[in-house]
Amino acid sequence: MAKQPTNASAPPQPPSRWRIVLTGVVVGALWGAVMWGINAGIHHAANGMVFVYLVLTMAMIGGGVAAIFGAVGVRRSGQNLGPRVRRRTK
Repeated sequence: MAKQPTNASAPPQPPSRWRIVLTGVVVGALWGAVMWGINAGIHHAANGMVFVYLVLTMAMIGGGVAAIFGAVGVRRSGQNLGPRVRRRTK
């Protein structure tokens, strides 16, 4: 069987914006869990509310940072960030 030739001239597909943001949220949530562990080790009084607060806060920060860096990467690749708005011409 002969191998099919690959099209080397095709540009690579940019990564999915949702995947970038969700990766940032997951990494942020994991970092929040680590911060809770550090807090529990130092203060010996970390409860569930502190855990939820830290995980959600760090997840939101991680998602925001990923969205910003993802938008910068998209802009560099030449894609449009905003929605296409049709303007009325007279």
